[in-house]
Amino acid sequence: MIRLDNVTYRYGEEGIALKSVSLNIEKGEMLAIVGHNGSGKSTLAKHLNALLLPTEGSVTVEGMDTKDPDNTLNIRKKVGMVFQNPDNQLVTTIVEEDVAFGPENLGIPSAEIRERVNKALEAVGMTEYANAAPHMLSGGQKQRIAIAGMLAMKPEVLVLDESTAMLDPQGRQEVLEIVSRVNKEYGMTVVMITQYMEEAVMADRVAVMKGGELIMTGTPKEVFSRGEELRSHGLDLPAIARLRDELIAGGMDIPKDAITAQELADAICR
Repeated sequence: MIRLDNVTYRYGEEGIALKSVSLNIEKGEMLAIVGHNGSGKSTLAKHLNALLLPTEGSVTVEGMDTKDPDNTLNIRKKVGMVFQNPDNQLVTTIVEEDVAFGPENLGIPSAEIRERVNKALEAVGMTEYANAAPHMLSGGQKQRIAIAGMLAMKPEVLVLDESTAMLDPQGRQEVLEIVSRVNKEYGMTVVMITQYMEEAVMADRVAVMKGGELIMTGTPKEVFSRGEELRSHGLDLPAIARLRDELIAGGMDIPKDAITAQELADAICR
């Protein structure tokens, strides 16, 4: 779906945010990109729909090169982004008008816009707030509206750039459940940028960034079974994986790739 080939991104004369990053994002998968602040993960995210263009290397979306300005509109129709602060994406005073904003700018007929808005609000569980004022909603609800606005544009890829970072635990959980449902039920490709390792557990694949470089990729089980290596890079493990490693260190016979509470509980019971 998206291919990054030896992507380097420089800002200014000496600053390098990405160094020779190569990564394929497959159609229909959920990919989590993790790393510390300053690791380059958000810079990478902005390359996926041509908000940033590589200094060296190339990014292609279904074969369309992001450096070609003739491709920009079609790429942004295919790849929608939801950012960290939902207030920066809400542009009207009524929820349903906000969700309709994107499709209107694409020139979609009014009847189809209405249908898209209804389906998008239903998908994020916000139908009852259609006529509410966005500024009266909680942070989690605002982020759900921002996601609905993207869904109404019917992108093939949804990129979430630290979209849960400003939310409380309940808001985070609500957004993650919606993202998982959109991926599984709608078959939408999801790229989730996060610094919360627990969120990466739900992905099909995890990419780990450090200092602008891609240092590790694999399934959550593969990545989070390499605890020592992650810690050597100053990265932590999800809480369940940390507990797993402590139990193994204490002599308990537990699979090294257990990463969910259920897997750990089953192993302890055995």
